[in-house]
Amino acid sequence: MNVNWNDAVQFFLQDCKSRNLTKESIRRYRNGLEKFHQHLVTQKLQWSDLAPTILTHYIIPSMLEEGLSLRTVNCNLCIYKEFFKFLYEEGLAKANIGMGLKPFKLEPSMAHTFTDKHLHRLLSQPDRATFTGFRNYVMMLTLLDTGIRLKELAGLQITDFLPEEGVLRVQQAKGRKARLVPIQRVAADALQRYLLERGALSHNYIWVTLENEPFRAGGIRIMISRYCDTAKIKGIQCSCHTFRHTFAKKYILNGGDMFTLKSILGHERIETTEMYVELFARDLNIQHEKFSPIEHLTDELSFYMEESEVQV
Repeated sequence: MNVNWNDAVQFFLQDCKSRNLTKESIRRYRNGLEKFHQHLVTQKLQWSDLAPTILTHYIIPSMLEEGLSLRTVNCNLCIYKEFFKFLYEEGLAKANIGMGLKPFKLEPSMAHTFTDKHLHRLLSQPDRATFTGFRNYVMMLTLLDTGIRLKELAGLQITDFLPEEGVLRVQQAKGRKARLVPIQRVAADALQRYLLERGALSHNYIWVTLENEPFRAGGIRIMISRYCDTAKIKGIQCSCHTFRHTFAKKYILNGGDMFTLKSILGHERIETTEMYVELFARDLNIQHEKFSPIEHLTDELSFYMEESEVQV
């Protein structure tokens, strides 16, 4: 290495800022590199002696021995690959020692989703006769009807709701990539009624508290969690993201195509969207059994097959 550790990290994080990465991304990079340095110290390794074999024979095993999940290890590997690639391209390292790092293969994790009974119980929790109750009800409708993320919901501005076009403009999106998300009549009508109740304020955030301040993501997360408790929903992870998974599942089961779903959910790669098909494979099989054209013709086919056997 042609630079010491502290300077290497500083140069890398400055480059991240110059590329306009989000604060959250930069925070993850910083934390990941701090963790890497801890492993160097634990293994009594010198920064100047780093080589590909050091990474594969010492650093990665050290992470696994720490008990980190494979998903977390993979996230760290992505950080290290970006870091060492930067050092090499900037002439701060003689070689890109992270080039050969490969992520561990993961089994698809279970995506928790709400049943229709869960949704009925959740949506009946807010007291819609009050401002906050109606607001919370409309927020849950919006989450379920659009599949947007928690931070995207919290960041919505009044100008992001386009009722004539039937869409929400999601600008506070992951990776800062804005997109248009369809919102259908029931949720859109409820959102319009809520905005009348909200009235004109000094800021444009759609969701507000009783003090007319923006209703932040942390508060929304707590609100959903409390409704999950009072609705006595057990056996699944009950959170804002569960609405997103539920939206994706219902979209697929109702015949929606993956490419449109990718656009709605804001996935960068189609492989991420394809994971939903794998996760909901059993439900798709059940759905196919219900609507299979062959299964519906069972009696007639049996008759024809019997006739054929007799003629032979």
